[in-house]
Amino acid sequence: MKNSNLLKYALLGATAIVLVAFIARGRAKEDVLVYDSTEACITAGQQDPAVCEAEFAKAEKLHEEVAPRYASENQCYSEYGHNRCYRQRSSSLWLPFMVGYMLAPRGGFGFSQPLYRPSSNPGRFYTAGKSPVGAVSAGGRTQVAKSQVSKPPVRTRTVARGGFGSRATARGAGS
Repeated sequence: MKNSNLLKYALLGATAIVLVAFIARGRAKEDVLVYDSTEACITAGQQDPAVCEAEFAKAEKLHEEVAPRYASENQCYSEYGHNRCYRQRSSSLWLPFMVGYMLAPRGGFGFSQPLYRPSSNPGRFYTAGKSPVGAVSAGGRTQVAKSQVSKPPVRTRTVARGGFGSRATARGAGS
């Protein structure tokens, strides 16, 4: 066998191993705690009340940075439901209300983040990145993909709605 063929097969094998490892990492699960309020966290008894309050405060602060943003009230309402959005103080953008928070214990607390409930699936929590959170036990325990436990990216743009359908309607209205 020629050296060039041996090198090709070695690279192909290495690529396959890296790809499998990457896919497996994305599917790996991590235990988290999910609550809709500090009171629910305290009642569950999984954490000290001071931890529940501190982690809620962290998630609430992060909410202003990472929440989905909408240019209009109607766009936000169509995603999260009537009266489930508010205008951000520092801008004219609309954000959904934070309806819960997720704590990711990693030998202490590694990270907390805000959670949302869209009107299309009001019984389930979603992260700011619109990833679903698994079914939550009575004590607040669930598992999520490890990729969901990292800090969500700061939102710098609004969610755009409309597109082809809105342009077609606008064109037809003037005819």
